Amino acid sequence: MKKLKNIISLIALIVFVVVLLVSDKFLNTSAPVTAAPMTTLDSCRIASYFSPDGGCEDAIVGVIDDTRRTLDCAIYTFTSREIAQALIRAHERGVSVRIINDRVQASDKYAKKRYLEKSGVPIRTHIGGGIFHNKFLVADSITIITGSYNWTASANESNYENIVIIESPALAKTYEEQFGKLWDKFE
Repeated sequence: MKKLKNIISLIALIVFVVVLLVSDKFLNTSAPVTAAPMTTLDSCRIASYFSPDGGCEDAIVGVIDDTRRTLDCAIYTFTSREIAQALIRAHERGVSVRIINDRVQASDKYAKKRYLEKSGVPIRTHIGGGIFHNKFLVADSITIITGSYNWTASANESNYENIVIIESPALAKTYEEQFGKLWDKFE
């Protein structure tokens, strides 16, 4: 009798495990995770900067001031007067400037959203769930700036943040495509 109970328990355990495996396979509705395609960077230039006081803000302003055609910016927190003024200068010299900003951060009293809009710079605000935590810029379809660095005085003077500047048309295209999707989404 005890042997029969052990066999029944073993069969029940096996059935339970099979049910778990089958139900996980058929009931899992989450999308499969796929890796983004790798970009080969044959001949690119890369520079890194660190804050505080490591030249991040000056490097960003320098790239903006050197931009001649297009400038797409996706930024979470934006209160830097120097970067805002550089973007306005770019806009005034005919560069196509577009900015997307997080909705909560854009409402901060020091946010540069209103200042940029008054100067005619197109700026859209993230809508929907979650936060818009992107921090990247694409200049002239060649140069990308990305990293943890927020465009703020705190990031420049007291926070430990970073940027990487990459000159690569292939990688810039990937960032431009993502920016375009976001720009269209937040009309």
